[in-house]
Amino acid sequence: MTIKDKLNLEDFIIQVKPTMTEDKRWTGEVDVSVISSADNPLCDEDYYGVLEFCRVICASIPLMEKDEYLRQKAIDFLEKEDELHNKKHKPKVVDKRDNVVVVSFKPEE
Repeated sequence: MTIKDKLNLEDFIIQVKPTMTEDKRWTGEVDVSVISSADNPLCDEDYYGVLEFCRVICASIPLMEKDEYLRQKAIDFLEKEDELHNKKHKPKVVDKRDNVVVVSFKPEE
């Protein structure tokens, strides 16, 4: 399955293209683009609304580069989300006897 197979006409893609050295190392720079289909079925008002939303997402990159407080707030948010996700989806060993282990996949609350 290729990337094309996973896309729909109404999709908007935020492409992050890393700048690389000749030996295929990332320089730390990226080019960020919003991509959409010329055949996008959304009406013009909705199309430009979603496009503006994508542009705001892209604008967060240079904003975080300039504003350390904002960058740290985003990092803290992601760490908290990762912690919650891992806590909810991590199976828990509820019993062990001899060579039998009972595992619960029920999300913790």
